[in-house]
Amino acid sequence: MTTFKPIARVSTLEFCEYIVKCLVGVTIGYLLYKAFPRYSSQFSWMLISILLSITHDNSSKVAFDRMKGNIVGSIVGFLAFLLRNPANLQTIGLGIVLTITLCFLLGLIEVSRTALVAFIIVVMNEEERSSWDVAAYRMASVIAGCLIGLVINFVFRKIISKLFPAVSPPAMQVGDGSKVDGGE
Repeated sequence: MTTFKPIARVSTLEFCEYIVKCLVGVTIGYLLYKAFPRYSSQFSWMLISILLSITHDNSSKVAFDRMKGNIVGSIVGFLAFLLRNPANLQTIGLGIVLTITLCFLLGLIEVSRTALVAFIIVVMNEEERSSWDVAAYRMASVIAGCLIGLVINFVFRKIISKLFPAVSPPAMQVGDGSKVDGGE
């Protein structure tokens, strides 16, 4: 049986794996950035979403909830952008209230901070780039980043459970009712 010394409440394996997963996520985002230079301004938002979606413990529920939170926030951001462009304090405040309310109603209050980050990413545009298509690209970038992070978690969960079956507890299943960590 392989044992790993705990570091700050996580095993050495989880610690190293988390670093590798984040580096894989950033590498994927960077390669996409280089492959599509025309849309390079959107890839920073994708990178943020990838890193927000990756979990240290391969928890499918946490990753999936973070993705749902990002989608809620980015949709509210897009709607707020359409309501008032450029965004003002009232629009941002209304979007924050709506994002938190939707997270609460959808049982995603633990990831409301992640949703709020996505909201701000989408609603805030530079004056010279302020158009609905930029907001739509940002929304798509956030969602794509979440999907990439979710896939990375899934692939690593499969790899780790094969390489270290004695140390890998079964990952939480989506919808198992476990408390998530809030996306931080």
